[in-house]
Amino acid sequence: MDDLFFFFSKVLTLFFYPFTVVIIISIINSFFIKGFKNKILMLSPIFILSFFSTFSVSQFLIRSLELDYPPLDKHKLEKYDAIVVLGGAINILSYYRDIVEMGSSSERMTEAILLYNQKVSDTIIFTGGSGILFQQDLNEAFYAKKFFIDFGIPDNSLLFENKSKNTYENALYTKEILNKTGKNNILLITSAFHMRRSHGVFVKQGFNVSPYPTDYKSLIDTFNWDTIIPSPSYLEISTIALKEWVGIIVYKYKGYL
Repeated sequence: MDDLFFFFSKVLTLFFYPFTVVIIISIINSFFIKGFKNKILMLSPIFILSFFSTFSVSQFLIRSLELDYPPLDKHKLEKYDAIVVLGGAINILSYYRDIVEMGSSSERMTEAILLYNQKVSDTIIFTGGSGILFQQDLNEAFYAKKFFIDFGIPDNSLLFENKSKNTYENALYTKEILNKTGKNNILLITSAFHMRRSHGVFVKQGFNVSPYPTDYKSLIDTFNWDTIIPSPSYLEISTIALKEWVGIIVYKYKGYL
């Protein structure tokens, strides 16, 4: 009985999700529209949305970015001048302003702490202002400082850059900080899907960079109910990958890479 309940809880609840409801309603509505061309015009946006919401498409896109940057064994790393952590892990738009609300890329922060405790470096540099259009009064570095100190990282081991709005500025302003310290050999932490662009930008700025990818989105290949049904979670992964590829193309055009 419990197995049957589990089965129906997975299958039936699907039809109450807004994403699925919109797809179903659109398909039903198409039967009431005359003309093949009109049906195609109506359904094509739904087909595109569903296409990028599939497991296979989302994984193909995200793996095209992540497979070149497999996980590293933190216990086998050399000593670095600094651990550089790219912003993007903290939700600066959280309704509750007095707490640090982590986002889906929190591993950027937690891995930095583990590496520091592993004595990979005695300096952590966090780089991140606000990448939110029309909301530049908030900055991620403010919350990052509270996060690191709450986890026992001493203040004299921390440096913060709070002006950057994008990856290029992350590298540019971090360079300004490190030029004052004479440090150039860095371990760069960011999400695996973001590492190709980040690594290239920091190298272009003259850093001796070792990438330390984290926050992987790639999933194991498996066949089950969750992988055969289009899902907003897969759409999010596809969106992340497409956005990153656009960023890589634009950065190459601008000469940042």
